[in-house]
Amino acid sequence: MKGIFLLLAALLISASPLVSYAEEKGQQATTKEASSEKVQYEKSAEERLRKIGKQLDELKARAETKTGQARKEMSKHIAEAEKKQQAAAKKLEELRKQSAKKWKKVSSEMSRAVDDFEQAYEKAKSRFKE
Repeated sequence: MKGIFLLLAALLISASPLVSYAEEKGQQATTKEASSEKVQYEKSAEERLRKIGKQLDELKARAETKTGQARKEMSKHIAEAEKKQQAAAKKLEELRKQSAKKWKKVSSEMSRAVDDFEQAYEKAKSRFKE
C-alpha cells in the first residue's frame, strides 16, 4: 500500500513541471490573443475617428460658404464636434498605452468618446440642412 502512495506521489511530483509549463504556455497564448484583439480594436477605433474627422472637415468646408447667423451657428456646432474629436483622440492614445491585459477597461470609455464625437458631428450636420 505504501508503495502505491509513493508511486503516486512520485508521479505527481514529476508531472508538476509539465503542468506548470502547460499553464505558462496557455497564459502566453491568452496574452497573444488579447494583444491581437487590442490591436484590432485600436485600428477599428482609429479608422472610425478618421472617417468621422474627414466628414467633419467636409462639413467645415461647406460651412465656410455660409454667411451671417447661419455661419456662426455652424461654427459653434463644429467647434463642439472638434472638442469631442480631441477627447476621443486622447482616449485612443490612453488606450494605446494600456497593456494587453488592461486595455478593455479603457475600451468602453474609448467607444463612448467616439460615439460622443459622432453624435456631435451628426448634430452639426443636421444644423447645416436647416
